[in-house]
Amino acid sequence: MDIDKPVREVMSPRVITADVNDSLIHIAKEMIRCDRSSVVITENKKPVGIITERDISRKIIPNDRKPSTVSLTEIMTSPLITIDQNTPVSDAIQLMLENKIRRLPVLRNATLIGIITSYDIIAVSSEMTNTLRKLMESEDESLLVSEFEGICDLCGQYSYNLAVVDGRSLCEECKDRGWKEPTDSNHESAYIE
Repeated sequence: MDIDKPVREVMSPRVITADVNDSLIHIAKEMIRCDRSSVVITENKKPVGIITERDISRKIIPNDRKPSTVSLTEIMTSPLITIDQNTPVSDAIQLMLENKIRRLPVLRNATLIGIITSYDIIAVSSEMTNTLRKLMESEDESLLVSEFEGICDLCGQYSYNLAVVDGRSLCEECKDRGWKEPTDSNHESAYIE
């Protein structure tokens, strides 16, 4: 893939949105239902912030807060950093690195049309291997390697350290097993392709 391609050719058009007045419980259920790790928060139908699984796990759980008592404005990241649909992927990578973020909502004339993530860039770009290798070797290695977190595609467990193997996000245990069927109770829901 040419890193000068516009982000619209790499982005996912599937993006969850929620009004700033929605409940955290509602958006968490939507994230699970749609298998997404983030929700773009809108106000008057305009994107104003973003909430990720990481925001929920780091801002709610450690403080033992009841999710139904937390407003979205308390935990969303704002102001929202966005990117125009015609911006080159190389600029998106640079913007992610500069701002230490992994997701960029994509706009067309101020209208949200999708989202591009560091995972999208990795998953679709075999030709970008050298560029990504340089990014991973940079001082911000944690953005693409050690801080890639989410749900393991094999065992379904949440992990703070996922690795992409053959296009799947794997936790350390599943990655180390080399795609073998797990034997412990923490990974009994995994499957073999």
